[in-house]
Amino acid sequence: MQLEVTRIVDVHVPQSAAWALLRDVARLSACIPRLSDLQVIEVDQHYTGVVSDKLGPFSLKVPVRIDVLTVDAPSRITAGLAGDDQKGQARVRGTLEALAEPTDAKSTRLTLGMRIEVLGKLASLGASPMRHRADDLFNTFVENVRVELGDALPAQIG
Repeated sequence: MQLEVTRIVDVHVPQSAAWALLRDVARLSACIPRLSDLQVIEVDQHYTGVVSDKLGPFSLKVPVRIDVLTVDAPSRITAGLAGDDQKGQARVRGTLEALAEPTDAKSTRLTLGMRIEVLGKLASLGASPMRHRADDLFNTFVENVRVELGDALPAQIG
Protein backbone atom coordinates (compact mmCIF):
# COMPACT_ATOMS: atom_id res chain seq x y z
CA MET A 1 0.00 0.00 0.00
CA GLN A 2 1.33 3.41 -1.02
CA LEU A 3 0.76 6.51 1.09
CA GLU A 4 1.62 9.91 -0.31
CA VAL A 5 1.10 13.06 1.73
CA THR A 6 2.18 16.59 0.84
CA ARG A 7 1.49 19.78 2.71
CA ILE A 8 2.37 23.33 1.71
CA VAL A 9 2.58 25.95 4.42
CA ASP A 10 3.54 29.60 4.23
CA VAL A 11 5.50 30.64 7.29
CA HIS A 12 6.40 34.14 8.29
CA VAL A 13 10.14 33.60 8.69
CA PRO A 14 12.98 34.11 6.20
CA GLN A 15 14.19 31.15 4.15
CA SER A 16 17.39 31.01 6.23
CA ALA A 17 15.39 30.36 9.43
CA ALA A 18 13.27 27.67 7.77
CA TRP A 19 16.37 26.03 6.30
CA ALA A 20 18.10 26.09 9.69
CA LEU A 21 15.20 24.11 11.14
CA LEU A 22 15.24 21.58 8.29
CA ARG A 23 18.96 20.97 8.90
CA ASP A 24 18.69 20.79 12.71
CA VAL A 25 17.79 17.15 13.23
CA ALA A 26 17.10 17.51 16.97
CA ARG A 27 14.67 20.42 16.48
CA LEU A 28 13.00 18.92 13.43
CA SER A 29 12.58 15.45 14.96
CA ALA A 30 10.89 17.04 17.98
CA CYS A 31 8.17 18.17 15.56
CA ILE A 32 7.46 14.63 14.35
CA PRO A 33 4.56 13.05 16.24
CA ARG A 34 5.21 9.63 17.76
CA LEU A 35 8.97 9.66 17.04
CA SER A 36 11.29 8.79 19.92
CA ASP A 37 14.79 7.56 20.63
CA LEU A 38 16.44 9.56 17.86
CA GLN A 39 20.09 8.55 17.48
CA VAL A 40 22.70 10.13 15.25
CA ILE A 41 24.60 7.37 13.44
CA GLU A 42 26.56 9.71 11.17
CA VAL A 43 26.06 13.48 11.38
CA ASP A 44 24.16 14.91 8.41
CA GLN A 45 23.83 11.41 6.89
CA HIS A 46 22.27 8.59 8.94
CA TYR A 47 19.85 8.51 11.87
CA THR A 48 17.68 5.98 13.67
CA GLY A 49 14.57 6.36 15.77
CA VAL A 50 11.39 4.59 16.80
CA VAL A 51 7.92 5.44 15.50
CA SER A 52 5.10 4.26 17.78
CA ASP A 53 1.40 4.36 17.06
CA LYS A 54 -1.86 2.50 17.33
CA LEU A 55 -3.97 1.94 14.26
CA GLY A 56 -7.01 -0.30 14.45
CA PRO A 57 -6.05 -3.49 16.29
CA PHE A 58 -2.32 -2.85 15.76
CA SER A 59 -0.01 -1.28 18.33
CA LEU A 60 3.23 -0.61 16.53
CA LYS A 61 6.78 0.23 17.47
CA VAL A 62 8.76 0.53 14.28
CA PRO A 63 12.50 1.13 14.49
CA VAL A 64 13.36 3.29 11.47
CA ARG A 65 16.53 4.31 9.71
CA ILE A 66 16.62 7.70 8.00
CA ASP A 67 19.31 8.32 5.41
CA VAL A 68 19.86 11.79 3.97
CA LEU A 69 19.90 11.38 0.18
CA THR A 70 20.29 14.90 -1.21
CA VAL A 71 20.89 18.37 0.19
CA ASP A 72 20.49 21.35 -2.11
CA ALA A 73 21.10 24.24 0.29
CA PRO A 74 19.23 26.36 1.13
CA SER A 75 16.08 25.00 -0.43
CA ARG A 76 15.72 21.20 -0.72
CA ILE A 77 16.51 18.07 1.26
CA THR A 78 15.42 14.48 0.66
CA ALA A 79 15.82 11.42 2.82
CA GLY A 80 15.08 7.73 2.63
CA LEU A 81 13.15 5.96 5.37
CA ALA A 82 13.05 2.24 6.14
CA GLY A 83 11.78 0.26 9.10
CA ASP A 84 10.33 -3.05 10.25
CA ASP A 85 8.34 -3.48 13.43
CA GLN A 86 9.52 -6.10 15.86
CA LYS A 87 6.28 -8.12 15.70
CA GLY A 88 6.39 -8.51 11.93
CA GLN A 89 3.18 -6.54 11.44
CA ALA A 90 4.54 -3.76 9.27
CA ARG A 91 7.39 -2.86 6.95
CA VAL A 92 7.77 0.70 5.75
CA ARG A 93 9.95 2.08 2.99
CA GLY A 94 9.84 5.49 1.44
CA THR A 95 11.15 8.98 0.90
CA LEU A 96 10.77 12.28 2.68
CA GLU A 97 11.22 15.66 1.03
CA ALA A 98 11.27 19.25 2.25
CA LEU A 99 11.46 22.39 0.14
CA ALA A 100 11.98 25.91 1.52
CA GLU A 101 11.26 28.58 -1.08
CA PRO A 102 11.29 32.28 -0.21
CA THR A 103 8.11 34.14 -1.04
CA ASP A 104 9.64 37.47 0.02
CA ALA A 105 12.43 38.62 2.36
CA LYS A 106 10.44 37.70 5.47
CA SER A 107 8.38 34.68 4.41
CA THR A 108 8.95 31.15 3.15
CA ARG A 109 6.80 28.52 1.51
CA LEU A 110 7.53 25.08 2.94
CA THR A 111 6.53 22.02 0.95
CA LEU A 112 6.75 18.93 3.12
CA GLY A 113 6.06 15.54 1.64
CA MET A 114 6.39 11.81 2.12
CA ARG A 115 5.89 8.76 -0.05
CA ILE A 116 5.72 5.62 2.03
CA GLU A 117 5.03 2.02 1.08
CA VAL A 118 3.50 -0.01 3.91
CA LEU A 119 3.65 -3.79 3.74
CA GLY A 120 2.64 -6.56 6.13
CA LYS A 121 -0.43 -7.09 8.27
CA LEU A 122 -0.86 -3.36 8.81
CA ALA A 123 -1.59 -2.92 5.11
CA SER A 124 -4.60 -5.24 5.53
CA LEU A 125 -6.45 -2.38 7.24
CA GLY A 126 -6.91 -0.80 3.84
CA ALA A 127 -6.26 2.59 2.36
CA SER A 128 -8.92 4.70 4.08
CA PRO A 129 -7.91 4.34 7.75
CA MET A 130 -4.22 4.50 6.90
CA ARG A 131 -4.60 7.65 4.81
CA HIS A 132 -6.73 9.26 7.50
CA ARG A 133 -4.11 8.53 10.19
CA ALA A 134 -1.24 9.66 7.95
CA ASP A 135 -3.09 12.91 7.21
CA ASP A 136 -3.69 13.55 10.92
CA LEU A 137 -0.06 12.89 11.85
CA PHE A 138 1.28 14.97 8.97
CA ASN A 139 -1.01 17.89 9.81
CA THR A 140 0.30 17.77 13.39
CA PHE A 141 3.87 17.68 12.10
CA VAL A 142 3.30 20.74 9.88
CA GLU A 143 1.69 22.67 12.75
CA ASN A 144 4.59 21.72 15.05
CA VAL A 145 7.07 22.99 12.43
CA ARG A 146 5.19 26.27 12.21
CA VAL A 147 5.23 26.66 16.01
CA GLU A 148 8.93 25.69 16.22
CA LEU A 149 9.69 28.44 13.73
CA GLY A 150 7.94 30.93 16.02
CA ASP A 151 5.44 31.77 13.32
CA ALA A 152 2.82 33.65 15.33
CA LEU A 153 0.75 34.69 12.33
CA PRO A 154 -1.95 32.38 10.91
CA ALA A 155 -0.42 29.89 8.48
CA GLN A 156 -1.83 28.84 5.16
CA ILE A 157 -1.76 25.05 4.90
CA GLY A 158 -2.58 23.42 1.60
